[in-house]
Amino acid sequence: MATRFALILLFVFTAKVFAMDGEAWPIFGAHPGYLSNVHEEKYRREVEMVMLPPPKETPKPLSKVIFNEKLSKEFQDQYRYRFGQTQAEQVTNNPGRDGDYLYYNSQSVTVQDYAKYQRKFGEYMVRRLTEYHFDNWFKHDRTLRPIYQAKDKFSNLDVKLKSGWKLKWKYNFSGPSMDFNLENPAKVEARVQVMMNGILSKPADTIYTFGYQLTPLVKVQALYRTEENLVQGVVSRSINRRLSTSFTASAGQLPGDPTIYQDLYLVGLSWTE
Repeated sequence: MATRFALILLFVFTAKVFAMDGEAWPIFGAHPGYLSNVHEEKYRREVEMVMLPPPKETPKPLSKVIFNEKLSKEFQDQYRYRFGQTQAEQVTNNPGRDGDYLYYNSQSVTVQDYAKYQRKFGEYMVRRLTEYHFDNWFKHDRTLRPIYQAKDKFSNLDVKLKSGWKLKWKYNFSGPSMDFNLENPAKVEARVQVMMNGILSKPADTIYTFGYQLTPLVKVQALYRTEENLVQGVVSRSINRRLSTSFTASAGQLPGDPTIYQDLYLVGLSWTE
């Protein structure tokens, strides 16, 4: 009897709970949508976040595409060889507009001859630019890469002598010229340039260069040119990123007259853009 009474109480209590739950829960279909508060969303305007594409890279100026730091350094080096080691020497070697006079300096040439030297330097720049960009094209083309690798193997050679010492040899087809650089632990610049008249020809001039960076601002160099029997010493100091000073002392013969020797001392102030 007690068991039956307990079951009746349990049934009544369960029905009461379900009735309460039914009152708490909303009836399905009594309002639109799947949420209890859909009226606000019905008239609300949603604005999506638009993701902008990444900005396009600014194209490089044409001058940066044609020239780069490596080529600029090569052209400056070749210009110093042809027209003077420092800007002060380059100005002195540049003859005036009067072609009837010869200037007794390391060039001692007429205006016409100087213009010819400038034209040859321009032709060298065109050949070097063509060679560089063709090398770059062959290097990144899978079918032409073996040609570039063969040329690079023929024109470049690195030999490790011992710890910290390395000999680098490079043949410049555009010059044409050969460069020998000796890397050493003392950080002394040791370089030999062999200038040639043709790809297969005897040397037209050989330049021996030794240099050392005394301080971050001061550099000393000593040069010897076999063709002119010219010995030259240069001390340069940077004042800032664009301004520098130099002192040049040289002794050697004149190209126009091998019987005449001269001693030349120059102090210069240079501005580089």
